[in-house]
Parts: sequence; C-alpha cells; structure tokens
Amino acid sequence: MKATPAGGLLVGLAIAAVIGAVVWAAIRGQGKDWEVAAEIDRGVMTDYCRLVGEGRYGEAWETCLTASYREEVPREKFVSAHEKRRAEVGTLGGSRLLRADLTRNLFSRTRELHLLYELTYPGRAEREYAKVNDADGTWRIEGTYHLNAAETYDFLLW
Repeated sequence: MKATPAGGLLVGLAIAAVIGAVVWAAIRGQGKDWEVAAEIDRGVMTDYCRLVGEGRYGEAWETCLTASYREEVPREKFVSAHEKRRAEVGTLGGSRLLRADLTRNLFSRTRELHLLYELTYPGRAEREYAKVNDADGTWRIEGTYHLNAAETYDFLLW
C-alpha cells in the first residue's frame, strides 16, 4: 500500500500536535513550580535549617528527611556528621532560597525539586542544593548537595 501525501501530512500534524501539547503542559506548570518551592521553603526547609541551626540534629533527622534517606543514613551518623560540620564551618545562621527546579516523572506520581540555597555561617555564605520529594506523602528532604566543578552533585551534609 502506497502512502499518500495527504496521509504523510496528517501524521506530521499529529506529531506536531503531540509535541505542542507536551510543551504547553510544561510551560503552563512553571508558575506553579515556584509556588510549590515557596511552600516547601516555608515548611520543611525552614524547619530543617532552624533545627540544624539550634543543634537539634536528631529532631531534624526524624521530621525533615525522607524515609529512604533515614534508611541509608542512621540517626547517630547524621548527628555526628552535623556536629563535625558545625565544628568546621560554624553554626548555620540562615538560609535563602535562590532557585528551584521541579522534575516530573511521567511514570511516577512523585515530584522532585532541586532547591538552590544561600546558607549563612559566621563570616561567610555558601550556595548549596537540597533535593526534596513528596514520595512519603509530604515534602521531605532526600539529600543535600554541593555542585562541583564538573557540574555534578556531591553529597554534602548541611
């Protein structure tokens, strides 16, 4: 059976329509991404930074981290690593959300956000990342990271 020019045109239009729908859906959700990021910033991230700043690492581990993070990093290890970091850089004095990138997986309902923060310590500021997701039913921290020179994320407890 021979393909007709009209048939090829219809296939081309169908492909263009699908691509257009995907692009439209992605663009349409961008404004809401920042609203979600702001909600996370006011919620779990503010709680986490406050608890870490106050030296209440065990409570931060219990209330702010995903179940998968807690399975990988025992509470005692999390607490001792935070105590070591505090001795090296000082007390976390504050945080400010600079950027948020939302990732959607078409095959899962879990949403993920990469959040760039400016963290303040005595006499200095650092820019570091947090990855959060809603796999546990609420937004929780999946990990904290530093973007290295090769533009890959290295785990960094903060």
